Amino acid sequence: MKHNDKDLEKIYEETFKDALEYMKNYPTQAVAATYMAIAMRLYKTHLTDDAFLKMIRTVMETEVEPYEKPKRRLH
Repeated sequence: MKHNDKDLEKIYEETFKDALEYMKNYPTQAVAATYMAIAMRLYKTHLTDDAFLKMIRTVMETEVEPYEKPKRRLH
């Protein structure tokens, strides 16, 4: 099943928003590790072994930019 860019953008934005909320109560690395564990299980479940290894290589070789930390509001 293939999704369009708009669908993927929506999922990304919603998931990232949830991650930012979790980071208010949990360490960033714990949140990231949890999302990575979920992602790996999903990929391992739905990809062939060869496709899974290709995906892992792609992740390892892809440069990513850090996100801008949200500014905290003082009330």
